[in-house]
Amino acid sequence: MKLRIITVGKISKWSKAALEHYTKLLKRFVRLEHIILSSGGDLNRENHEVIKEREAKKILEKTRGYVVCLDKEGKAFDSKEFAKFVESIRSRDVTVVIGGPLGLHDKVKRKCDILLSLSNMTLSHEVALVVFLEQLFRGFKIIHGQRYDY
Repeated sequence: MKLRIITVGKISKWSKAALEHYTKLLKRFVRLEHIILSSGGDLNRENHEVIKEREAKKILEKTRGYVVCLDKEGKAFDSKEFAKFVESIRSRDVTVVIGGPLGLHDKVKRKCDILLSLSNMTLSHEVALVVFLEQLFRGFKIIHGQRYDY
């Protein structure tokens, strides 16, 4: 499986360390590429819709294959359901999109094959990235019949 993760916003040291940790754990299951896009503008000075529009343009230029967008309004899975979902798409080229502080523009959501929720709560892009990678690793452990609940 080739997996491209697009994240809007800066990545701090703690989340970069988690990204490296899970990239190492996942390399036996998936080829992972992480693309970091800068924010579409100054949240305190510019129109939020304009910022989201700029981000959408950058995101859509980078998406390929089956597109999964993380959004709190998306479909929620438990870990076993998520593993079945991963199994169903693992032969595809997959792009996962994690929006910035303003979320995803509707143009991006319309491009998605599935909206996926990690939580009913709003998560920062860094927390969403770490949670997604952890659940992806757990999903592959389930797919391969390995212990995943420790």
